[in-house]
Amino acid sequence: MITAELNQAGLRGGQCLPKKRLQEVLSACARILGVKKQIVLSIGFVSEKQIRTLNKIWRQKDRVTDVLSFELDDVFLKGEVLLNYEQAKRQALALKHSTRDELCFLIVHGVLHLFGHDHEKQQDAQRMFALQTKILKSLGIDSRI
Repeated sequence: MITAELNQAGLRGGQCLPKKRLQEVLSACARILGVKKQIVLSIGFVSEKQIRTLNKIWRQKDRVTDVLSFELDDVFLKGEVLLNYEQAKRQALALKHSTRDELCFLIVHGVLHLFGHDHEKQQDAQRMFALQTKILKSLGIDSRI
């Protein structure tokens, strides 16, 4: 089972992701990834300035990004997924789907990174995106996002 501490302090009303939906997303990730033990994550929203700074420091990419994942070497906390709401909203508008679905997609993507998946090499990308598609489909989210 995967659970999360969710920090949405910087969001307003309708921007917030319902905790029930978050738990559905995390449960789908756990089911598809075969997680048997209790895993805790931290999920939070940060500003464009903050995510750009973190992206520059940790990935040497001086630009705003939608999601960053940081795996932690901690007994109690698997890692942290940071999201940028404004970037997610822009992407949702461009792809003509809801911001909420985009946020769910980004959480799935971030969780997969925390479990060691990446998309730097073609073979790794195929494996990661196949899992991502399977999780999103189980949630009723269009996997072509």
